[in-house]
This record gives sequence, C-alpha cells and structure tokens, in this order.
Amino acid sequence: MKRTLPAIVLLLVAVGTVCAEPLMGMGRRRGPTFLRQLFVPTAVMRHQAEIGLTDAQRDAITSEMNQTHERTVALRWQLESKSAALEKLLATDKIDEQAAMAQAAELMRLEEQMKRNHLELLIRVKNLLTPEQQAKLRTLAPGRAGHEPEPPDDVP
Repeated sequence: MKRTLPAIVLLLVAVGTVCAEPLMGMGRRRGPTFLRQLFVPTAVMRHQAEIGLTDAQRDAITSEMNQTHERTVALRWQLESKSAALEKLLATDKIDEQAAMAQAAELMRLEEQMKRNHLELLIRVKNLLTPEQQAKLRTLAPGRAGHEPEPPDDVP
C-alpha cells in the first residue's frame, strides 16, 4: 500500500492527460500526433549505418542523451521526494486540501519538466539529422516516424 498510493495519485493526474489526447485506431491511446514528426534515439542507433550517421552526429546525439539522462535523474529524485510528501499528506484522516493540492501541483510541475526534457531531446536528435537521413529513417522505421510501431490491439 505504501507504494500504491503515489501510483494511484499519479494515475489520477495522468487521466486528465490521457483524456485530452486524441484516440486513434481501436481506441488505444497512442500519444500526441506531433511525436510522429520526431525520431527516438534508439531508432537512430538501430539504423545508423543505413542512414549514414557520421561519428560527429553519433557523438552529438550521445551527448544530448547523456545530458537528458542527468536532468531526468535529478528530476526523478525530486519527484520521489514530492510524491512521498504527498503520500504523507493523503494518509491523514482529515486531509489538508490546500496543502495536498499544492504538493500535487509540484508533482505535476516536475512531470511536465520531465516531458519537456524528453521533447527537447527528440527535437535535438532530429535537428542533428540531415533531411536525407530523416527521409531514410522514415522508410526504415515503420509506424510513427522513428518510433516503434504499436502492437496490434488484440495483443496484450
């Protein structure tokens, strides 16, 4: 129960985001459509030879990934701390609504920053690729541009 409560709170917070995003196909959420225009680093890594990735590009993408990872880890520490504080507020018999909502707002701010960091990475990866490399990657990585295809709806 100790780890379940923060997960439930984060799930409830995420429900608003999920409901706001468009549904595609059989009603499964597939994320914001704008992500189709970007490339995940793993797709670039997987197809580096086919797209002719240079050593300089590989080094720059690696550097961007490392910087993003460092920022994400720092945010994750803060997120866990704020989550524990919210859990403590919610565990009381009578919840201080104002304090709980302020703590939840802090959690959401950190989650937004994590998403922003990820989006920045994806933008920087795309900007490091030439238009020719991007076009080739779109043909090599089916589904969303540079993203792994979603499994069929009947697969768990």
